[in-house]
Amino acid sequence: MKRTAAVIFFFMCVLPMNAVGATGDIAQEVKKLEQAYESLKDMQAAFQQETRSGAIAVVQRAGGRVYFKKVGKMLWKYETPDEQLIVLDGKTLWFYLPAEKQAMKNNFTTLPQHIVADLFRGRMDVLSKFRANFMQRTPDDTSDQVILELVPIEYDPTLSKLVLWLDPASYLIRKTSLLDAFGNRTELTFEDIKVDQGLSDSLFTFTPPGGVDVFEPPQQ
Repeated sequence: MKRTAAVIFFFMCVLPMNAVGATGDIAQEVKKLEQAYESLKDMQAAFQQETRSGAIAVVQRAGGRVYFKKVGKMLWKYETPDEQLIVLDGKTLWFYLPAEKQAMKNNFTTLPQHIVADLFRGRMDVLSKFRANFMQRTPDDTSDQVILELVPIEYDPTLSKLVLWLDPASYLIRKTSLLDAFGNRTELTFEDIKVDQGLSDSLFTFTPPGGVDVFEPPQQ
């Protein structure tokens, strides 16, 4: 089954999202981030994704819309350059590639928790496995966003650094930059963010269309 940048990025993010060693102002900023997501019922946004390879000069770009709902529901709807879906109903995680007529089905309850799932469950504790610092701004960065840099204490090849750009008023994430140990970087930018719109549970259900091959990895 073809592994697109979207699928690779998702699995790179399937990690416990916590942080350590934060004191003073940084701890207060992290707490505001946690509280911002604890108070939400649902959220949706347009996103742009850019992935740069650390080995070769290749940049992959994609975009679409993303939807989240408590408890543990998620939909990434990629519209460009190719249509694909990543759907989580709280228990089952689907990757669907319409052009290839292929879908992958995973039991999400057996996987490590995703950062977004932890956020919307109200269980995000950013003070236990990561070092948190304020990211220094580049000279051309004139925005007023809060920029947090999270570095894991223990080595993990899929994540060496995660940077979050937070809206200074809402403390919702406006941009993320994930760097792995091989120098690959994936950036996500969120726009047109809407919260508590009363998203229906049916938005987060997926049934493979007829003629689609379904792959189900063996359970660990």
